[in-house]
Amino acid sequence: MLWPGAAAAQGRRGASAEALAAARRFLCPNGGVPQGRGRCAPSRGGGGGGGGADPDVRGWDQGIAPPSRAQRPCPEGTRADAARFNPGVTRCIPS
Repeated sequence: MLWPGAAAAQGRRGASAEALAAARRFLCPNGGVPQGRGRCAPSRGGGGGGGGADPDVRGWDQGIAPPSRAQRPCPEGTRADAARFNPGVTRCIPS
């Protein structure tokens, strides 16, 4: 947020496109447009992360099966045990 005097001075000089782009990248490193209170909205171009986002970051979860919300068998070398203070939760611990 700029102080009233600084905002007036900024308006007269005008911010360069490079400065605005740098500020956007700093405030929203995964792309999008700053919305205030630390939140970023997707850019108008659409897409998950929006303009400027690293293509390796967008879609990182592609190809991963959705959660089944069911207990899977414990891996070899571990055994199932009830979690303390969490009824109904089973954890795999070394056997």
